[in-house]
This record gives sequence, structure tokens and C-alpha cells, in this order.
Amino acid sequence: MADGWTIAEAVAEFKRQGMPVDAARFRIAVTRVARIPRTGEASSGAKGGRGQAMYDISQLQRLHSALSPWLTT
Repeated sequence: MADGWTIAEAVAEFKRQGMPVDAARFRIAVTRVARIPRTGEASSGAKGGRGQAMYDISQLQRLHSALSPWLTT
């Protein structure tokens, strides 16, 4: 498993820290706007299939810091 967070893990961590963001808009920012490269893939679930993409934690945190005023829930 690669070292990183999935978008869902990042959003959950930001919420836990008291800085929630809208998950759908953050996903768009990561994948389409900033185009942060994947660092790997999380293991698949019990039903199999592809795992979720993982991204570098520090890049997700920097993106959150820059965009949180516009992405807050």
C-alpha cells in the first residue's frame, strides 16, 4: 500500500480537525484543477474491484489550506 490518503480519508481528517470541506468539490479540485498525481491505490474492499486512488498527504493538506475558504461545508 502506498503512503498517502484517499480523498475520503483526507476529507474525514479535515473534518476531525474542525476544518470540514465539501467532499465532491474537494475531489474536483484534486483531480481536475490541481491534478495532483496519484501515489498509489488503497486495497480493494470486500467485494473486490479497484481500490480508491491515494494522493500525497502534504499536497492534499496544501490544497485544502489554499481552497478551504471556498470549499467549506
